[in-house]
Amino acid sequence: MSQAPPTPPPMSAIELRDEARDFDVPSHATTPDSPDSVVVPQQTPAAQDIYQQVFPQLSDLAEERNFIGIINIAELHDLNGSHDRSCTRLLLIAPLVLAYMVLDDLTPAHHVLARLPENVSLHPLSCALAALLASASERQYENTYARAQELFQMSQQSDFPDSRLGKTLALMINDFVDEFRRRTFSLISQAFACLQVTEAQRLLGLGQKEVLSIANDNRWQFDSASDVLRPVHTSLPTFTTKPVLPSSVMTFDRVVNSVAASEV
Repeated sequence: MSQAPPTPPPMSAIELRDEARDFDVPSHATTPDSPDSVVVPQQTPAAQDIYQQVFPQLSDLAEERNFIGIINIAELHDLNGSHDRSCTRLLLIAPLVLAYMVLDDLTPAHHVLARLPENVSLHPLSCALAALLASASERQYENTYARAQELFQMSQQSDFPDSRLGKTLALMINDFVDEFRRRTFSLISQAFACLQVTEAQRLLGLGQKEVLSIANDNRWQFDSASDVLRPVHTSLPTFTTKPVLPSSVMTFDRVVNSVAASEV
């Protein structure tokens, strides 16, 4: 039995239009009166809560390095938010905590995290912020840099809940680390007339090359024979009879913590 030749494809504009009409699927099936009709409701975007609405302002302020602005806006809307158990609250909380930390105002940062409900405080992002804040508060320098790096890496993961929040956090974490290092070197300068390079590396979380660059920018000299840093213009009292020795780790921590406490 011979088969009929296949139907040739449509070639003319009229044929193409007719075929398109034959295969066109309307958004609403046939008519509402048809028993087989299926009415597909139009999807509307979900309404944003106050935290989602406010976050773009905080992100813009972070790019401007306007940390006071972040604090003012985030505090206002967080304290007046109506969905305080929602994890979208972290869109305000995370930039708020980091803004306080950049400004070295750690007590209110603790208060912000303390007022979170349990379900939000147990979120991985909240835990990472709390760990970083604890290390910074206790002047655990090496831990502070390590936990800042962990938080940075978390914010850059492909499965991070909000990509713009991740970008904002990365920016603010870098700002915090830069300020933390600057304040630490300022404390070093106030506390000692000389410092072992290895201790400076530990306290600044950097390699020797980067430490020497910072020291040079702050007018400190490096004595390669003793591996010691000294300010360029260090005037010692005339009654000094013993050479100034590099600080020990224990002495350094005690003095720096004392100077830090006096600044609070």
